[in-house]
Amino acid sequence: MKRSLVWRWVLTIGVLAGWVAALFPLRDRDFMVTFERLAKAGVSKLEAKAEATQAAAASSQAALEAIKDTASDAYKAQESSHLRVKAEADAAAAALKAYQDMLARAEAMRQENPELAQYRSIEQASRGDETHARVRLSDVISVPGLPTASNKRVIKFVRDKAAGKLRLGLDLQGGTEFVISFSEDEAKAKEKDIVQVRDQIIEILRNRLDMMGLVEPEIKPVGNNTISVRMPTLSEGAKSDIREVLKQQANLQFYLVDPNNDAKVAEYRANPSSFRPSPGFRYAELESERDGEVITDVIFIKKTAEALDGGEVSRAQPVPSQFGNWWSISLEFKGRGARQFARITTDNVNERLAIVMDGKVYSAPNINEPITGGQAEITGNFGFEEARRLAGVIESGNLPVNIQIDSEFGTDPTLGADSVRSGIWAGLAGLAMVVVFMIGYYRLAGVIAVVALLMNTALTLGTMTLLRATITMPGIAGMILTIGMAVDANVLIFERIREELRNGKTIGNAIESGYARAFVTIFDSNITTLLTAVILYNAGTGSVRGFAVTLGIGIVASMFTAIFVTRVIFDTMLSRGTMKTLRMNALRWFTDCNYDILAWTKPAITISVILCVVALIAGIGRGRSALSIDFSGGTEVGYEVLGTEPPVAAVRDALVGLGHPAARVGYKFSGAAGLRMLEIVLPRTATDATDSLDLGAIEEALTQKFPEAKLKQVQTNSVGNLVGAQFQMRAFLATLLSFLGIVLYVSFRFELAYGIAAVVALVHDVLVAGGLYLLFGWFTGGRQISLTVVAALLTIIGYSINDTIVTFDRVRESLALQREKTYKEIINLSINQTLSRTFLTSFTTLMPVVTLLIFGGGTINDFALVMTIGVIVGTYSTVFVASAIIQAWHKPNRAHRDEVVGKARVAAVVETEVAATKAAKSA
Repeated sequence: MKRSLVWRWVLTIGVLAGWVAALFPLRDRDFMVTFERLAKAGVSKLEAKAEATQAAAASSQAALEAIKDTASDAYKAQESSHLRVKAEADAAAAALKAYQDMLARAEAMRQENPELAQYRSIEQASRGDETHARVRLSDVISVPGLPTASNKRVIKFVRDKAAGKLRLGLDLQGGTEFVISFSEDEAKAKEKDIVQVRDQIIEILRNRLDMMGLVEPEIKPVGNNTISVRMPTLSEGAKSDIREVLKQQANLQFYLVDPNNDAKVAEYRANPSSFRPSPGFRYAELESERDGEVITDVIFIKKTAEALDGGEVSRAQPVPSQFGNWWSISLEFKGRGARQFARITTDNVNERLAIVMDGKVYSAPNINEPITGGQAEITGNFGFEEARRLAGVIESGNLPVNIQIDSEFGTDPTLGADSVRSGIWAGLAGLAMVVVFMIGYYRLAGVIAVVALLMNTALTLGTMTLLRATITMPGIAGMILTIGMAVDANVLIFERIREELRNGKTIGNAIESGYARAFVTIFDSNITTLLTAVILYNAGTGSVRGFAVTLGIGIVASMFTAIFVTRVIFDTMLSRGTMKTLRMNALRWFTDCNYDILAWTKPAITISVILCVVALIAGIGRGRSALSIDFSGGTEVGYEVLGTEPPVAAVRDALVGLGHPAARVGYKFSGAAGLRMLEIVLPRTATDATDSLDLGAIEEALTQKFPEAKLKQVQTNSVGNLVGAQFQMRAFLATLLSFLGIVLYVSFRFELAYGIAAVVALVHDVLVAGGLYLLFGWFTGGRQISLTVVAALLTIIGYSINDTIVTFDRVRESLALQREKTYKEIINLSINQTLSRTFLTSFTTLMPVVTLLIFGGGTINDFALVMTIGVIVGTYSTVFVASAIIQAWHKPNRAHRDEVVGKARVAAVVETEVAATKAAKSA
């Protein structure tokens, strides 16, 4: 095998192995089980050392007792040796006992406080107290590269090992709901509007949680002073972190330290009971950790904070600390804050400045020189996750009032557990159909394509786990699109190879030319979609960003697998002589076809206009009823289930019969209270009044339908929309910017007419797909615009632009190669040449989507319906709409060229006829 092939295989296998390894463990492991597993070797060493030193001490004791003359030098030497050996034995036994006591105390702490996370109990128990010894965890658990790691670092290492890598969103797996409230009296005392305070808290909490990572929380108002925060399924450790993030006031302040702090601390330690701080200063503590031990230093800070607070921070982010393997928090101040910080540091050079948040002193660095750059740094032996969490809390701003967590519930998937299960099986069946089709149609090349497809999926999921991204329905939408694009890239390559083989090239040359000619098309279509993903991520928020992340990762992975990996496999088989021929099936309707597509321009445009008008009528006609609970809010009704739980699907069907086809049904539960609640969320009515809903009739109907459930209504709340005005505006802006980006890129790579045509086709596809979807809902009921439907529409944008760019690229290629043809003929030729690829890509994309449509339930069925319409309409617009636009609106030089080419043809025909006439006369 050639050396270049060896290196390409090493890269391929290395990337695949690394990314697959990143997927495991898929789910969270129990922290204590993981802790004890990692500590097993260290504990065994402690036990062995204790046993060996005890045996040595016993042997030494026996040797000492054997010497009868206690005054002899031999006895004294043995006695000294025995004392040393016994001290080692006692120390080893004490270390083992301290570890065992620590585990027992940690268990007792968790029994006393069930909400205490397992890692917190170990953290607290390892510190020791007046009656228990401190435990250095690095003695039993080794952190790679840090032989004397602090207890915090060891616990962080264990948490990372226990954390599951595959993070599913609320819609797919369910999670935890935190019900948060604040005092209306406190808001009134501060002369603040209660609803404005609530909305401000929602925005601050959303920013905090977003800064913790790509978790895509659901935050909505429930009443005037209550907020529901739902997070994807969390481990106990993660729940503890979230509680801190939610409750933290984030009151960041700066205090000067007493210039005589060292002397005052010495006075305090000498006589704490009679000590008095300097006038204007007060007692404070600064905690740090050294060799696993928490050290508390006493400092005296001013009673009054400096005129600078967290509201002046423009940016906070975690940065590696210059002191060991820790992280710090870098702060950047706004203009006014930067000036205030410069004044404070200028006036107090060689003094210490304490950085305090919510009453806790995190650091108190010395001011060596004036700091005029508007930056500061909080040090405090943070791990990365803690530093990122605190940075997010600081940057999101102070809460306007104090909040408290009233209750916690576990929740079912928001899409419905039944819908998720049916969707998973339907999706897998659809993908299996794609695999069978690719192998059956392309044979050996299809097998290679399937290998690349599987690798593409592994790379996409692996990258998402490395980024700690959460997989939601919008994310799956992005994956479906990338899988379709991965299949499309292989189809493009294989169809090019087929053309080269038909032109008489050898198999090696056909593969070489096929990849070379397909590369530009794949590059343009993928880069255009990647550009869209980047714009959606930067300008969008929430589920839009989740879709963009998955799409961006998938595009890069599909280009790597389609262009690099499949080529490695082909080249290996060629070099080893195992590939003599490459047979593929063909669709006879698209083999050497010559359909006059542009002859259908007027009927096609007429159909498009009619479809767009119908779509607009459907959207306008349905009005507010077209918006789901995500956008309009509704009424949440909770029923305690005292008996047997009725299936979600059955409850949903019962509500459809009561005239509530768009209701959302799920369960939530509280382990502490032993409560299992059936939660029904009904869309907001036209009158916006809860009273307009006959909740009594609903309860009566459900009680009659499910008597064994013994339902008891326990709560009724008016809930706000998940998607606020800011989200809607940012999503709309992101879409507009993506369209602008497409116009600019396509204009750069092709020409302006092509960019305009591409965007017009996109708008056409989204409008028609969304409008027809709402039209179906008008007649069948229940079809509404939800976040899942938005994800489907975003997917259509990516699919449609990819489809259009492929055709445009063939037009560009034909313009260079077919100099004798008119522009119209070139467009027709290009569409005919790509019809086979267009049909195959659409067909393989529709396989899993139609399967979801037939067997998927709930909003997954909505997603599949929009996608089905979108793929069909997108294919139609690529062939008929986009091509018609570039034909009608192309550059003047193209029209001139058509005229010139036409005249040249006439001249050539005349010249041929004259020559033939002369030849006939001569004969």
